[in-house]
Order: sequence, then structure tokens, then C-alpha cells
Amino acid sequence: MNFKPRPGQKEVLEYQDGQLAVPAVPGAGKTTVLAHLAAELIEKKLNNNQKILIVTYMNSAVANFRKRIGDFLAEKGLPRSRGYSVKTLHSLALGIIKEKPESRLINQDFQLIESGKRYRWIKDLCRRWAGENNKLLQHFFNLEKNSYKFEKYLKKWEEEDFPAFVASMISYFKLKLLNGEELKNMVKYSDLKSANILTPAVDIFSEYEFKMAQAGLLDFDDLVQQSLKLLKEDADFAERIASQYAYVFEDEAQDSNQAQEEMLYLLTGDNNNLVRVGDSNQAITGTFTLSDPEIFRSYCKKEEVEVETMAVSSRSSQDIIDLANYLIDWSQEEFSEREIEPLESKYIKAVSKDDPAPNPQPKGYRIGSRAFKTWKTEKKFIARQALRKANENTKATTAVLMPTGWQLEEIAREINSLGGEFQLAGSSSRNAFLTEIEVVLKFLTSPASEDNLKLVFAELFSKEKPELTQLLDTSLDKNENQELIFPLSGLNRDNFELEFRKKDGFEDFYKSLLQIQGWLQASMELPPDELVLFLAERIGLTGKKLALAQNLALEFGRLLKDNPAWRLDQLTAELPEIRDRIKQFAETLTEMEGFEAKPDQVTLSTIHKAKGMEWDTVFIGSLTSSHFQHDNDDYFMGEKFYLNEEIKNPKASARAELEYILNEKKERNVDYKARQELIAERVRLLYVGITRARSNLFLSTHLKHGKWKKDPAFIFSSLDKFINNRKKEKQQGAD
Repeated sequence: MNFKPRPGQKEVLEYQDGQLAVPAVPGAGKTTVLAHLAAELIEKKLNNNQKILIVTYMNSAVANFRKRIGDFLAEKGLPRSRGYSVKTLHSLALGIIKEKPESRLINQDFQLIESGKRYRWIKDLCRRWAGENNKLLQHFFNLEKNSYKFEKYLKKWEEEDFPAFVASMISYFKLKLLNGEELKNMVKYSDLKSANILTPAVDIFSEYEFKMAQAGLLDFDDLVQQSLKLLKEDADFAERIASQYAYVFEDEAQDSNQAQEEMLYLLTGDNNNLVRVGDSNQAITGTFTLSDPEIFRSYCKKEEVEVETMAVSSRSSQDIIDLANYLIDWSQEEFSEREIEPLESKYIKAVSKDDPAPNPQPKGYRIGSRAFKTWKTEKKFIARQALRKANENTKATTAVLMPTGWQLEEIAREINSLGGEFQLAGSSSRNAFLTEIEVVLKFLTSPASEDNLKLVFAELFSKEKPELTQLLDTSLDKNENQELIFPLSGLNRDNFELEFRKKDGFEDFYKSLLQIQGWLQASMELPPDELVLFLAERIGLTGKKLALAQNLALEFGRLLKDNPAWRLDQLTAELPEIRDRIKQFAETLTEMEGFEAKPDQVTLSTIHKAKGMEWDTVFIGSLTSSHFQHDNDDYFMGEKFYLNEEIKNPKASARAELEYILNEKKERNVDYKARQELIAERVRLLYVGITRARSNLFLSTHLKHGKWKKDPAFIFSSLDKFINNRKKEKQQGAD
């Protein structure tokens, strides 16, 4: 591997010991540099009994680090697996717990609860609490009981928003290493007002802990909590674990949290060799996870910490770098009088002219911006132009990045309607899950449902041949499902009128009905687990989709072993829980494959999921004030307008109440502070989106969505002015 370090990288590679912070701009090559540094230290500094511990966040990053370090070690003539261990935080925590399970009364055979099952348990506990405390729950409302919206939003609060709030608070309590019963008593004897929002979260947390203990289960938050407790409460045990590691590296340090930081310090032991690499300007998960960008910022400011910045990047063209750096300057000036700093003054620099991997140099100014009249016109334009870029150059990659998943779904439908192909970021194809199998199983459990039959056609037959949808609708106008698939005279072409048989697509329509008839017959003859494999073969699944179907058959087999009399409908009723396990299996498959953008397809991704990726052309859409807030009176999606003013952001209010109980610190303007944090994070989110582009970038917004008026995001308007001015300057320079 011919690696020539750039400025900034060279200084990091000179590290020998102590505490080091490495702020790294997008595209600075942090994975390569950390891997090279690890290989150098393994060769020159480590004895045979010690390792370098590298903590990262994604399984895909684990595989990437292992490969890079292995390559560098192989170049040195050393074994590829010598002297290092790469772990996610949760796999690290699990390993620590298994070193001493008896200390926390954890059975050696304990199991982790699936995330979906965890949330269903929390929803059930919330439903029970709401039934016993209905008056208190309704007391949180600012809607009049006779309002026509009251019942609608009470149901939304009880069934969706309240459980989501409680689930996030349970994770927060565990981050703080709090015990349910102890916390419950603290709240009970505090001087909080009786109708506080913390009480229900604490009550349900206590019940949740009890239920988990009864079942002998842990969740992912328990792994970190329990392992950290072990290290903090037993100094000898902590010293024994820390002695395994001569150095500790942390990747993506801007996404660290309080518990993780404590654990890393304990694992460095007496030698205190800690290297933390991150970019606070790319901290985009704080409002919906437990990460806190201030942790890495504070680490960089400590006297005992050496700081080496990697600011040189070859990813993007100079024009895109200039736009990203302008956004930094703009945010510094725009928010100078507020108590937030969305982006630090850490500018991206292009590589030197003699660098073997130069920055892209496209012809002309390749950044555009536009405000569309409606969301409909915006999504059609983006889909059409993204598909055109994907088709015009078979070597260059193209991506569409949007704030939300539902917007991606609509872009995907537009691309489909144009006959184009797309892939979802994080999966090797757009068919990333069991869509076809689930649709067929749903039909087989209720074959009399017209909607289920239509869904089968839409998913399996009509995508390539849309005329089949019209033939099906015409047939269902005259026949029930049963008469269509199993007519008394038997299914044959003569069942249909001559004029109908002459229509385009009839033969394919008829063959589809024969195939569905075969599925129904098989469902009556085969055991459910064998039926899944039969369907997978008949549908023609291959690759990952086939592996997922085989995994589903195994899950059905396990359930049938415990419940031999279960029918297909009883098994499919378990799909929500099974889906969690299969989803984890699917993610493992994807990470093993690694995501690679296909030049002939458009990649679709939320901006959040795009972090760590890059494309030649990037479209970023829907830059409205409801997605990228700027002022206090903008629409904030996390707030519940139907709740009382002091708790309309229930998570922020509950955290403030907890802070008051634990530290007697009364937070003022809780909602305002939460809004400012979200505003700052959305600025960073757009920065991340912009820095995914290599050569071409297009930013857009819209003024209307359906009947609702939309305001362009203030940040879009500022960038739009910069882009247009720079475009004029370029044109004048060319003249």
C-alpha cells in the first residue's frame, strides 16, 4: 500500500504516547491514518502481551479498520491480526461483562432483547401506566376536551409520542447509571410539582427494569451501564482489563457520550495513552441519541491533550470546499450573539498540486441552487436530473440526499416511473428486505382480500408491466378473488371474454394468476417453514434476498418446534418480532458486503445516513424551514404543540427536572435551549451533506407542499446568494 502522508497526517503519525486529539475535516483520511499509526505502534512499541484497542461505532467501520491495519502490517512482514482489537462500543462492553458476569448477578447465558421487542414492551408498560393515571396524562394537554382534535391527539400521545419519550428517557437514565427504584423514590420525595413529566418516565423505567430482570434479558444500554459499573466499582478488575491495552483509539469521537468517555479513560489505565479522532462539525446525532459533541470539543481544549488537526482533503473540488468553508464563516457570524456555535472555525484545505490524489477539477462552476414552486415539481426535477447524471457517465456516482425517509420514497417512485434504477445507501440493492415474501404471506393468510391481491400484483408482477394492474382492476370489477383464481370450471383462458384476451399483457396476467393459484395450493400442503423456501424459489429470489428468506424459514422452524400446531396466520402474526432478528441479519450481510455506490444507479439516502460516504454528484433537496430551523418561531418537529407550554418538548423538560433532582440545578428556558441545539445540529447536518459531493452539487427547496405553504430555510437563502454571486464571478472571469 503506497501511502504518502499529507500535512496534518504526518504530525499524527509522529505520535508515541500520551493523550492526542485529532480534529479531522471531511475526507481527511482519518481511517487510513489511524490504521497506519496502529501498524507503526504495533511494530515499534508493543510487546507480545498487549494490544491497541480501537473503538468505533459501526460494524462496517470495524471491518474497514481490520482490513486497513492488516494491509499495513502485511507490508511490514507481520501477521495481519497481530497486536490490535477493533470493537464497537457495545461489543467492547459485552466482552467486559463476560469477563465477570457473577459480579452483576448476570447469568453467563444472558440474552440481548431485540430493539423491536424492547419497544413493544415499553409501549405495553406505557399503555398500562396510562390506564392507571389517565387524569395525569390528560393534565399535560393544552387542548380543550371538547375540541375535535382532542381525541385524535390524545391517541397519538398515548400510542406513539408518549412511548417514544419514555424509551428515550430509559436510555438516558441508564447513561446516568441510575437505578429505577432508587430514582423513583428520589422523584417521590423531591419538591417537583405533582404534575411533572419526569414521574411517568421514572415509574415505567422501574417497571421495565423489573420485567427485564425477570426475563433474564439485557438491552444495549444495559451493556454499557453494567460494564462501566464493573470498571468503576472494582479497581483491580479495571486494572486487569486495562492492562491488555497499551493504547486506546476512539474513532468518530464527536459522537461520544458521557458513559463511553468514562469507559475509555478507565481502559487507558495508568499509561493514559488515548487517541481520539473526530470532527465536531459533523456531530449530527445529539438530538435523537445520547451523543454530546461538547465531549470531544472539551477534550481538545484540555491542557494535557496534544492537538493535531488534519485539515487537508482531496475529496471535493475547490468550489465545493469554498462553499463548505463559507458555511462555517456564515454560522460563526450568524449565531455569534446566541449561546451556540454550530460550526467551529476549522476550514477544509485542498491538497497540494503535486499530490498523487488531487482534488476533482470539473469544468465550469458545478454548484447550483433553486427554489421550486411546489414539492411535486422539486421531486420530479431531482429524480429526472439525478437519473440523467447516472446515465450520462457510467464511471461517476450520483446521490440524492433528503432530510426524511418518506421524501426518498417519493423520489424513488419518480425514478421508477422514468424507468430508472436506484439503490438505498447502506444496502447493496434497493431490495434490502423481505418485501416480496411478506406480501405473499400476507395474501396467503387472507386470500379473500382484494387489497392483498392488488399488493401482490403491485410488488411482484406490475413493476415491469404496469398494464397488468389495469387488467386486474377490470377483472375484480366483475369477480371476487376466489372466482378469479379458482373458478368452478377451473382456471383457463376461456374464463375470460374474447375482447379481454386480446388486451396487451393478457398472457402475462393469466400466467400470474396460475402462479398465485400454485402458491395457494402449496400453502395448504406444505409446512410453513418449507412454504417460505418454496415461495423464495418460485419468486426467483437470489443473493441477499434468498439468504433473508432462508433465515425467515429457520425462524418459522424454531417457532414450530415450540408450537407444532401453529398455522401460517399464527406464524405471520409473529413477523414484527421476527423482523427485528432478520433486520439484524440483513444489516450484518450488508456490512460484510460493504456499501459501494453503483455508477449506473442513483443512490438514495437521508443526509444522516450519508455521513462517511461520497459521490461525484449530490442533490440535496427539501431545504425548508420546517427541516432546517433558524428562528425560534420556526416549526420544530420534536415539539408537541398539543402539550402544555412548559413540557411541549417532553424529553428536554424531563432531563431538566432530573438535573434539578440530581444536582439542584434549575434550568431556565428549557424549550429555548433545546431549540437552539436543534438549530445548531441542522446547520451541521447540511455541512455534512455538502461535503459528500466531489464535483457537482445541487441544493433546492420548495414553496408549497399540497395545500401547505413552505418557507425556504434561512440557511438555504444565504447559500443561494453565495452560489449565485460566485457563479457570476466565474462567468465574468471567463469573459
